[in-house]
Amino acid sequence: MTALQIHQLYAGIAPWAALSLLFLQRDYYGSRYGAVLISFFALRFPIGGWSLFAWIRTLEPNPSVTVTALLLVALGSRLSGKALFRREDWHGTWIFGAVATLVLYPMGLGLTRIDSYAWGWSPMLPLAVTAGATLLLFRGNRFGIVLILLLACSVLGLQESTNFWDTLIDPFYGGVSLILCTGWLVRRVSRLTSPAAVID
Repeated sequence: MTALQIHQLYAGIAPWAALSLLFLQRDYYGSRYGAVLISFFALRFPIGGWSLFAWIRTLEPNPSVTVTALLLVALGSRLSGKALFRREDWHGTWIFGAVATLVLYPMGLGLTRIDSYAWGWSPMLPLAVTAGATLLLFRGNRFGIVLILLLACSVLGLQESTNFWDTLIDPFYGGVSLILCTGWLVRRVSRLTSPAAVID
């Protein structure tokens, strides 16, 4: 298998898992695994001369390993009926994503003089992620396993990009993380400033 085929195969995992989760919201397919198969064939359906997968690739050609792993965790949980991630694991996931987003995108967009995207070509970022993964694992947070997986996938070269930031985060993961963390922060502040909280 060539490097191009490996990259294309990897890039198809995230849309396949996302579409499978979408189909699993309905009970039209006879079984859970029927929805998984239908999503695979749906991605190969030609639209305007291109498969649906090829159209998705124009929007996000290089999904992060993080978002791919999280979609597989969600899909595995749905298919097995068992929660592979606990609530605290998901909290760690979104907090980490929000922090990484705030470090990468404002600086990468030129809002500061520091080009944080360049850190992805140095050993510094993988070492920082390793430290974060170790801390999470010591605390019993399963998201640490996903971060260890990032390092392995980066070494294996599953993605087209060689920048570690692209392994770690993409706009989808970053956007969802920021939205969820902002919602938690707003609810926390509203509880602290509510009249009932002041009276208590």
